[in-house]
Amino acid sequence: MEMENKMDSWDGFLGSAFLSVEDVKSEQDVFVCIGVEMDTENQRPSLILEKDNVKQKYSLNVTNSNFVKDAGIKSPKEIVGKKIFFRKSMAFSPTAKKDVPTLRISKIE
Repeated sequence: MEMENKMDSWDGFLGSAFLSVEDVKSEQDVFVCIGVEMDTENQRPSLILEKDNVKQKYSLNVTNSNFVKDAGIKSPKEIVGKKIFFRKSMAFSPTAKKDVPTLRISKIE
């Protein structure tokens, strides 16, 4: 499943379409993966997540990709339909040259 941007709606054009640290209120927040697509800019899978009827993308970095694989998910498309939980963390950003808040996947059901 791919997220479609149709010109008959503002969906996907207003606000941030990407999951951010501020979007996760607690480690009990449940995001359901409803699709996976290739992030062509970063050449990595992006999850299409839904929570409370709001769809957002989440690009998998190496750390989170390894977590997903180690959780027994054999391919990116197998995560569709799973519940994803996140925890907030700090990680070094080469661009900012300092530690910045980030999200790590903490659990997959």
